[in-house]
Amino acid sequence: MSSTWLIYSGALVVLLSAVLMMFMGRPVTPVWRDTASVVCGVITFAVVCVLALLLGAPAQVAVSGACFWMAGAISSTHAVRGRIGARG
Repeated sequence: MSSTWLIYSGALVVLLSAVLMMFMGRPVTPVWRDTASVVCGVITFAVVCVLALLLGAPAQVAVSGACFWMAGAISSTHAVRGRIGARG
């Protein structure tokens, strides 16, 4: 089974998170101060990497795809949290 789906799906997640941020607006606080978004990204990275390795993906592909998924999780979580915090 080809494991390129991991990289393509991760790139799609990053693209969708960029579209989400385009519609919701850029959050006021920087991402490095949003600890919950970073934790969400790290957990997503670990889960995707382990699942990809269990499904037989090469290590380089598993880490690359998990990095895409992590970036998408961090940016989309930060966009949503920034939008929710801006309503107050």
